[in-house]
Amino acid sequence: MKISMNWLNDYLTKTIDSHEVERKFNLMSQEVEGHYPLVDAKELVIGYVETCVQHENADKLKVCQVNVGKETLQIICGAPNIDANQKVIVALPGAVLPGNFKIKKAKIRGVVSNGMICSLDELGVQDFDKAETGIYVLDEEAPVGKDPLEYMGLNDIVIDLDLTANRPDLLSMRGIAYDIKAMFDIDIEFNKPKVKRKKENRELNIFTETKDAPVYYGQIIDQVTIKESPYWLKSRLLAAGIRPISNVVDITNYVMLEYSQPLHAFDFDKIKSNKVLVRKAKENEKIITLDNLERNLLSTDIVITNGDKPIALAGVMGGLETEVSESTKTILLESAVFDPVSIRKTSKRLALKSEASSRYEKGINHELTKEALDRACELFVELADAIIIDEPSFYNQLEVSYQEFNLSLAKLNQVTGHTFNIEDVEAILNRLDFDYKEKNDEFVVEVPPRRLGFESYQDIIEEIVRIYGYDKIGLTLPATPTEGKLSKKQQFKRDIRNYFSHIGFYETSTYSLTNDFLATKYDIEETSLVKIMNPINKDREYLRHSTIPALTEVLSYNHARKIDDIFLFEIGKRYSQENEVELISGLMQGKYAYLLWQKEAMDVDFYLMKGILENLFSDLKISDYDFLVPEKPIPNLHPGISAEVLIAGNKIGWIGKLHPEEEKEINVKNVFVFELELNGIYDAFDLVEKQYEPIIKFPSVSRDIAVVVDKNIQAKSLIDTVNNISNNSLKSVDIFDVYQGEHLDNDLKSIAMSLKFENKEKTLETDEVDSMVKRIINALEKKHNAKLRQ
Repeated sequence: MKISMNWLNDYLTKTIDSHEVERKFNLMSQEVEGHYPLVDAKELVIGYVETCVQHENADKLKVCQVNVGKETLQIICGAPNIDANQKVIVALPGAVLPGNFKIKKAKIRGVVSNGMICSLDELGVQDFDKAETGIYVLDEEAPVGKDPLEYMGLNDIVIDLDLTANRPDLLSMRGIAYDIKAMFDIDIEFNKPKVKRKKENRELNIFTETKDAPVYYGQIIDQVTIKESPYWLKSRLLAAGIRPISNVVDITNYVMLEYSQPLHAFDFDKIKSNKVLVRKAKENEKIITLDNLERNLLSTDIVITNGDKPIALAGVMGGLETEVSESTKTILLESAVFDPVSIRKTSKRLALKSEASSRYEKGINHELTKEALDRACELFVELADAIIIDEPSFYNQLEVSYQEFNLSLAKLNQVTGHTFNIEDVEAILNRLDFDYKEKNDEFVVEVPPRRLGFESYQDIIEEIVRIYGYDKIGLTLPATPTEGKLSKKQQFKRDIRNYFSHIGFYETSTYSLTNDFLATKYDIEETSLVKIMNPINKDREYLRHSTIPALTEVLSYNHARKIDDIFLFEIGKRYSQENEVELISGLMQGKYAYLLWQKEAMDVDFYLMKGILENLFSDLKISDYDFLVPEKPIPNLHPGISAEVLIAGNKIGWIGKLHPEEEKEINVKNVFVFELELNGIYDAFDLVEKQYEPIIKFPSVSRDIAVVVDKNIQAKSLIDTVNNISNNSLKSVDIFDVYQGEHLDNDLKSIAMSLKFENKEKTLETDEVDSMVKRIINALEKKHNAKLRQ
């Protein structure tokens, strides 16, 4: 919202400085994005061209004698429309125009020129007058020798506010004035429109068939003269960022800016009916809008009709058939309230965003709908020589009710941590123009309809605090009974993040929205999709079921930029109609450098990723886990290089290599991924303090054995057997080789494991170790029919 300081000061009982306005808004209300003069130029004066003759040395230049009030200056001008007896804008020597263009006394083709006759474009003013073809010619009333910017209303300062969604009241100059009143504690004055109406009893029937248009006023205005708007009106529109067009359009825009009430003018003769019916559009009904495009309508759109066919798309854009033109003599002026949600949907679907639709989307103050119409009528009489016919026809189906909120002084002080008294609160509520009742330190505050968006007493507290001054509220720590530390779940997530970060993985944070294909790409079971109502585009229409597609996109992006050896993880969510499930997912591709200083690296494979997950479970003190062949193929994974992950017998996710077709699609080879449900891990997670053990003084003993077993037996089952029968001297069991091939039957495999023994109290004897190894071999033979490989 752009604020014209000239316009704002019309409402105030005393003039205020624009820099102070900027400071107050930044501190108490909304952020100021810009603060600048409407025209950045000085040393300008209105001049009268007394004579204009041809330059003796140049065909396209003329020598002008220009009266600037105190003196007559000779100025060379090359504009095609320059002539004698014109009043023009003169930049005197020493003037600086936009773009740091300095005006100096100079000789042009041997003739002295003392200044420059300006066009508005040279002053940085665009679209002020569509008829301008060269230098700007002022009207006959322009006072010679005076400041042209002041005369035209262009001597203005603009303050550009970046409004938040909860302040639609600041989309009008009157709303700005109310906020200024509260912030500066000064009085404001609004003039009530005075309209003289001619009684003719013309028939005009307005009615509705939809609850989404609860208020509609229609006013017949006759003998309208279409012409240019006066300087002051054009200047204020330009300051607000709106291009002046004609007096009819400019009046409707001006009133919209003043009241935040959009208006629309129809050529009444083109309506060809004395009826106005507001209804929902019929499915696939059509209308040609003012931009000359045919629009296909839906049954959710609101249309204004002549009782039969649409003549406007309510709150969004008028129809071409009833457009006001230079031949228009009678108009029907609309002032209405429409449903914000309906307007937002129509505007978004048709990509028709306008100043009017944005105001309807945020809500309209219904109390000013009639007054805004009257204000426009007042301006039509003044600026278009019009006659206002009869009282407006209307319907109003709104039940007037005001929001009330209860707020105690104790609650205010508790929430803010500041000690307010009754007088403080009463003074602020008066400055805000909020009606209230107070009894026993309890306030009942009535919020006026111009302040939309209030939901609870917290909004009242926010208003009180911002007007009182955030800078006056002391700094206090929040009083809390809880200890300042991470919860078990927070510590659990931090441990996981630290684990993957420390072993060389990069954490990603990818978009949860995707298309329906990617959302279901890795679904093992059929799962319901969640579709959002207003997607950014078709590729962001659904909430995902897996984070793996997003990780592969990150991989492809980096691989295309010659980045290899990529290790990623993400803590994200899977969404369905039934629930949200938190996931930990990962991706590995390339070579994994486990001894970087020696430049040693190994190719990423299934067992490396499996070992990384096993170490994670070990760090989290989880021992009851398993990796099993999937009961059914996991979509888009290699059927022979994938596994389900279980904890305590419950499936929590999967691990595997991408299917070759999938790798071909993303143009990357040997990609390994995993996806686990975070809660499945968390349920088995035991948060214990880390305990440190002293370094054992006695040497450890290692023995390697290799056993031949059935090829379907898992290595983990052998490890479990070894751990179950061993005593405390066995510290670790590691698989270091699995072999199938020559010298072994096709249904057998060899598994080699390393056993590490140690004792805290003494050095282990060879006989003790041999005895324990023999017991382990016997147990493996008995349970798994394992044979020691010679």
